[in-house]
Amino acid sequence: MKNILIYGASGHAKMIVDIILKNNTYNFIGFVDSYKPIGEDVYGYKVLGNLELLPSLINKFDIQGIVIGIGSNTTRLRAYKNIIDIAPDLEFVPIVHPTAVLANGVIIPEGTVIMPGAIVNADARVGRFCLLNTKSSLGHDSTMSDFSSLASGATIGGNVEIGFCSAICLSASVAQNTTIGNYTTIGACSLVLKPIGDHKLAFGVPINTIKDKKKSYKHLVKKVPYAS
Repeated sequence: MKNILIYGASGHAKMIVDIILKNNTYNFIGFVDSYKPIGEDVYGYKVLGNLELLPSLINKFDIQGIVIGIGSNTTRLRAYKNIIDIAPDLEFVPIVHPTAVLANGVIIPEGTVIMPGAIVNADARVGRFCLLNTKSSLGHDSTMSDFSSLASGATIGGNVEIGFCSAICLSASVAQNTTIGNYTTIGACSLVLKPIGDHKLAFGVPINTIKDKKKSYKHLVKKVPYAS
């Protein structure tokens, strides 16, 4: 089995550890985290070092893969850029909980994490470094662009497009044939019945408030194309 690390050591990372242990397809070695002290115990495993120590950890433990254990889309994107700058040959592995339901032919690409009870329906397409959290659902023929996420309980209808680095929050619902722009956040428990543009914060049942989000140079990173 490949030796792998998780970047980040939060509660979200603990959930990823649990999936790795249940699948028994990778040998989890420990965490890399730049904000927790080396040696701290997290869910029975150690923080082995910070990002600057990643190359030495790769050599010391024969690391072949890594998972970004960060729930925030934009923070996960920045972590990805930092990791490939330091260790460009390191593999980003996908993680799928055994209770997730994937339609025939669905491909889960590098860096994507599928949590317990999540559903990906027929001909849906999931991008790289996406997150489908507990009991979220992606409808048939829908698309999640790279670095986008569905929070726990989010429900996405058929033929929906979710833009790059966009987040659908807890228990929100998106009706069929709808488009969500890039870097947009749909608030918890909201109902989306019409298209929402780029860099928006939208909430309401149905959506009744749409605000502009401040654009940050940190977000303006070249998009990563879909895995085929």
